[in-house]
Amino acid sequence: MLVTLARFLDPWEAYVVRARLEAEGIPATVAYAHHAIVNWPMSLALGGTAVQVPACFLTLSRTLLTEYRTGVLEEQLNQDIGACSEHCPHCGATDFKRTMTLHQRIGALFIVLFVAAYPTRRSRFICRKCGGRWNWGEE
Repeated sequence: MLVTLARFLDPWEAYVVRARLEAEGIPATVAYAHHAIVNWPMSLALGGTAVQVPACFLTLSRTLLTEYRTGVLEEQLNQDIGACSEHCPHCGATDFKRTMTLHQRIGALFIVLFVAAYPTRRSRFICRKCGGRWNWGEE
């Protein structure tokens, strides 16, 4: 019997988790992914995309999911490929926060305010037969 291990709003993350489980020899499937891809609001109503595993693999699957969510697997990958995780160049700490420069903030504000699609004003109609013009709602 399949049991739901976790639910994700992003179906692609569910596929990553499924691949990680299968790499460890745990059979896993992704359910409701097509709903998320085709109809996002329907996916949210169904509870997102589910990763399901056989009940006998649930404990091991939860351990792997915890390692995935806490970043243990990412650290292992960085060690395997020789990459180092993001850290402070001054003291080497990995506890930090990301910030945006003033220019980036102004740019983001510009995009939101001036580039976003705004609804058009009331529609203007032109008769193809006589060329008459009127605004929507006028008689």
